[in-house]
Amino acid sequence: MKSAAERHVTTSPGRSSSLASVIIRVPLAAVGAVLGFVWGSWWLDLGWLTGPNTLLYMSVVGLLIGYLVSGRVSERWSHRLERWLQRVGDLPPDVVLAGGTGATVALLITVLLNTVLAAVPGFTWFWSLLIAVILVTGSSWFFIKNRRFVGLGRVLVPAAAAHRLGRDKVVDTSAIIDGRLVEVVEANFVDGRLLVPQFVLAELQRIADADDPLRRKRGRRGLEVLDRLVQQSSVPTEVVQDDAGSGAVDDRLITLCLQRPADLITTDFNLNRVAALQGVRVLNLHQLANAVKAAFLPGERLSLTVAKPGREAGQGLAYLEDGTMVVIEDAAELVGRTVEVQVTSSLQTNMGRMIFARPNGAQGEGSDAARHAHATDA
Repeated sequence: MKSAAERHVTTSPGRSSSLASVIIRVPLAAVGAVLGFVWGSWWLDLGWLTGPNTLLYMSVVGLLIGYLVSGRVSERWSHRLERWLQRVGDLPPDVVLAGGTGATVALLITVLLNTVLAAVPGFTWFWSLLIAVILVTGSSWFFIKNRRFVGLGRVLVPAAAAHRLGRDKVVDTSAIIDGRLVEVVEANFVDGRLLVPQFVLAELQRIADADDPLRRKRGRRGLEVLDRLVQQSSVPTEVVQDDAGSGAVDDRLITLCLQRPADLITTDFNLNRVAALQGVRVLNLHQLANAVKAAFLPGERLSLTVAKPGREAGQGLAYLEDGTMVVIEDAAELVGRTVEVQVTSSLQTNMGRMIFARPNGAQGEGSDAARHAHATDA
């Protein structure tokens, strides 16, 4: 039984290819009909054909020939047209409005210039067309690049719904397998759209079909998470077919983010750094999880159960509900017992946040060197 994501991938390309084929074949068939009508008129004037229905017959023959010939053209160009249509469909509304506004302004300026330059000797339709193309291209580009400054997005979208518009988010394989993205989306901390590239979906499928049981389990979990993302309604999730090259998945993700442009959601630390160096805005779920953990100030009191001894002599380890490690001094002999502790300090490491505490009534705050040594070992 196919997942929702796989069903989406199976059906979407078929609809796009059908539309692209119609766009190519219908005009070519119409051209064939027109040519058939023209040739029928010519042959009728030459006396080669007679009868009142000749033009109709020749138009139908031209239509059929044009439709048959367009099949080869459609096979060759429909995929390129499909990708172009998909990119146009993925454009944000403010980009479309900005481009249309720029083109309209450029055409108005062209009309004014044609009125002024009409009396200039040698000014023909060619120069008028050239001026129009240059002005439309330049004006549309300018309005699209500066659409935020002229406030075109507010014209098209009501203020109450403006907060829902945002940059697209390209989702990495690691973020899908991690699973926390669903809760982040349902908590309304992500806007825009979630885009899952086809090559990421293919990588998930390869992981789900791997021989290693643990790897296979991770891949299947990723497909289940992707099903949940597709089914939730807070943020639209789409599988896209963008061609971002044929290199490594990480390189293709960065290229795709730069082409659209879009943000990248990942949990891969190395991909995070490489993407950030190339100008991609990265949303790292690990950093988000560390940022939202509760902060405890020195002097606050907690009730914790000592889980096991620490690496340093006399230390005991306990854990908060979110998994934050708490190093308790003079608690090695209290393993399995619940004790009241007082926070002395905290330390942020690459592995997350660590909190240092001591049992209530204990003297001294311990050795800072021992704390940092324990943080290094952890």
